[in-house]
Amino acid sequence: MTNNATNKSTALLAALAIAFTVSAAQAANAAHEEKALSDAKVTLKQAVAMAEQQGNGPAISAEYEPQKGAAGHYEIKVLSSDGAKLVKYRLSPATGKVTEADNQPFEKVFTRIKPTSIQNAPTSLKSAITTAEAQSGGKAVDASVDRDGDQVKYSVKVAKADGTTEKIQVNGADGKVASAK
Repeated sequence: MTNNATNKSTALLAALAIAFTVSAAQAANAAHEEKALSDAKVTLKQAVAMAEQQGNGPAISAEYEPQKGAAGHYEIKVLSSDGAKLVKYRLSPATGKVTEADNQPFEKVFTRIKPTSIQNAPTSLKSAITTAEAQSGGKAVDASVDRDGDQVKYSVKVAKADGTTEKIQVNGADGKVASAK
């Protein structure tokens, strides 16, 4: 083998080693999230309902934030019923209690989709989470609203017990799975 071919082989092997290491770390993280959420007394869907009640409006995003050596927390963003205010709630997975609430600036999401589209969508973020969990058999760790043309759609990331994750798209118009990866 020439030096050039040896260098290319070495670079390829190094790239593959890095890819395997990253994949293993991602699988371990997904398994950790799924384990932490299976031990939680409050699910992401329940946390969304609690935040929506507190904020008197629909949730536009929800995610589980793991912490080393601790249970982590849920972060739920809720749009007020009048569409004028966005509040981020931090909730405990152990109790469901709100531990923090912050007013948030309207994000780029509202340049892509109108608050009224979210409020009027037949499917809610909670329903999209339920659909995604049923489709995958895992626990939702991240969910958000977006648009697909003129329609609302939801992206839900689900962690499975086998350490993999699946990203599921749910149509806001009919609540059906649009895609799963």
